[in-house]
Amino acid sequence: MRRVAGLGRVGTSRRAPGPASPDVPPRERAAAAPGPPATPGPPTSGGPPDPADPADSSAAPHRPGGAAGETSAGGGRQAGILPRWLRVSLAERTAGRRDPADPAVGDEDGGDGGRLSSASRAEEHIPVALRVSAGWSWRLILTGAAIYILLMAVGRVRVVVIPIIAGLLIAALIHPLVVRFQRMGVPRLGAAFAALFVFLVVVAGAAVAVGFNAADELPTVTDQVSEGVEQVRGYLTNGPFHLSQSQLDDLVDDIRRNLANNRGRVVSGVISGASVAAEVITGLLVALFSSFFFLYDGERIWNWIVTRFPDGAEERVRGAGREAWFTITGYVRGTVFVAAVDAFSIGMGLLGVGVPLVAPLALLTFFGGFVPIIGATVAGIAAVLVTLVSGGVTDALIILGVVLAVQQIEGHLLQPIVMRRAVRLHPLAIVISLSAGGVLAGIPGAIAAVPFVAVVNRVASYLAATGKSARPDRVDPDDEGSPTPEEARA
Repeated sequence: MRRVAGLGRVGTSRRAPGPASPDVPPRERAAAAPGPPATPGPPTSGGPPDPADPADSSAAPHRPGGAAGETSAGGGRQAGILPRWLRVSLAERTAGRRDPADPAVGDEDGGDGGRLSSASRAEEHIPVALRVSAGWSWRLILTGAAIYILLMAVGRVRVVVIPIIAGLLIAALIHPLVVRFQRMGVPRLGAAFAALFVFLVVVAGAAVAVGFNAADELPTVTDQVSEGVEQVRGYLTNGPFHLSQSQLDDLVDDIRRNLANNRGRVVSGVISGASVAAEVITGLLVALFSSFFFLYDGERIWNWIVTRFPDGAEERVRGAGREAWFTITGYVRGTVFVAAVDAFSIGMGLLGVGVPLVAPLALLTFFGGFVPIIGATVAGIAAVLVTLVSGGVTDALIILGVVLAVQQIEGHLLQPIVMRRAVRLHPLAIVISLSAGGVLAGIPGAIAAVPFVAVVNRVASYLAATGKSARPDRVDPDDEGSPTPEEARA
C-alpha cells in the first residue's frame, strides 16, 4: 500500500500520478490535484501501521518530489537529506552510464543533443594523446602569433616605447629619494623635481669625470697604440709570415685605397650615426619627462588604468600592478648594486696593473652590468684588449683572471642573493629574452628584455594564484562536517 498526499490510501496495483507528470490526462490530473486531506479509513490489514517496518510505506513521511535522494524533474536541488560528498560520489559513479540510444538530456526528440552526442562518441575514437597534442598545438600557435604581432607593433614604435621603459626604470631607481624627501616635508612635486635633479647631477658628474680622465690619458694611449702597431709590424716581418717591407707598404696602400673607394659608405655611416645621435637625444628627453611624471603622478595614472577594468577585476589588477612594481624596483636596484661592485672590482684591478683609461673602462663595466651575461663579458673583453695593447701579454692575463673572478663572484654570490627575489628567471629564459630584445630593439631592447620577462612571469604567477583562490568550492550549510569526496573514496 502507498499513501499519496491528498488522496489517502490507494491500491498497490496503480500509483496515482502526481500533478507534475506531463503524460497524465486532464481528468486524472484534476483528480490528483491537492485538496483537503482525506480522512484515513481503518487499516485493511487489521492494525495500525508499524513505523519501524520499512515495507509499510504509509508510515514514512511524504517528501515532495519522491523518496529520499530522488531529484525533481526540473533538475533542482535534491529533496533528500544527503551529504554533499555522497551526492558527488553518486554523480561521479553514474556519469557516462547513459544509454547511447537515448536522446541528449533536455532534448526529448533527440535533435541537437543527439547530434552533439554522436559527435562526442565519434571523438572518443580519436586517441587521447592525439587530442591533447592537437589542443596544445593550436593554442601555442595562436599564442605565438599574438606575441609576434605584439612585438612587431612595439618594434615599429620603439623610438617612443624604449624611452618610456627607460623612464620607468629611472623612476623605479630614484623613487626611494622621493619618499625620503616627502618624509622631510617636501611636497610631492618638489620631491619629484629634487630626486630627478640629484640623479642628473650624479650621472653628469660621472660623465665629466670620465671625460677628463680620458682626455688626460689620451696622449699615453696614443703612444701605446703606436708602439703596438710597431710590434705588429715587427711580428709580421720577423715572425712566421716573413713579410718584406715592400709587402707591408703594399698592404698599407691597399687599406688606404679601400677607404677611398668606400668613402660614400663612410659618409653615409656618419650621417646615419648623426641621425641615431638625434634619436638618442630625443629618447633621453622623453625618458626624463616620463620618469618625472611617473614619480609625481604615477599613482593617479595607475588608478586611472585600474578603473578601466570591470569591477570584479579591479582588485586583482591592482595586486598585479603591485607585484610588477616590486619586480621592477627590485631588479633595478639589484642590478645597480651588482654593476657597481663589478665596476669597482675591475677598476681596482686595472689600477693595480697600471692600465690607462681606468675610469672609462670601469664606467663601461658598470653600464655593461645592465645587460646580464653579455654586458659583463663584453666589458671584460674590452678591458683585456686595452691591457694587452698597453701592458703586454702578462698584464692582459692578470686582468683576464680578475675579470673571470669577478664574474664568478657575481654569478654564484651576488646574483642569487640580490636578484633572486626580484627576477626568479632561469638562465635559459634570460638568454632567450636577451636575444629577442636585441633583435627587436638593439642594445635598449636587450637592457629592457629581462625586467619585462620578469614582470610578465611575476604577474602571471600572481593572477594564477589569485584566480584559484577566487573560485572556492561551494559548500552547503547542511554539509558542515561532511567528509570531502577524496576522504569518502579513501
